[in-house]
Amino acid sequence: SYARRLPVGAEVTRDGTHFRVWAPIRSRVAVVLENGPPVELAAEPGGYFSGFAPRVRDGARYRLRLDGGSLLVPDLASRFQPDGPHGPSQVVDPSRFRWTDGDWTGVSDRGQ
Repeated sequence: SYARRLPVGAEVTRDGTHFRVWAPIRSRVAVVLENGPPVELAAEPGGYFSGFAPRVRDGARYRLRLDGGSLLVPDLASRFQPDGPHGPSQVVDPSRFRWTDGDWTGVSDRGQ
């Protein structure tokens, strides 16, 4: 079992990406990758679904298929929607972000 940092969304690991979705009225959830096979998520207690996609990395785009239907929807817990709220979601690895404010000393106690 994967020890998640956040309750839902896509989390990048060393070997791929772990997905977890809360969809309590659904019986099936799959991650449909733009460049890869779909990944059927396993049902968990409390309406959650989760699964691991090997070799899926930062930048991968995906949508969710609910109950085996043809409609593909974005992940509501996505960190990035490059084409807007109705487009595919994108996996983001926050560890790749390079902060540029390391020299900032903060605001003085006088608010300046």
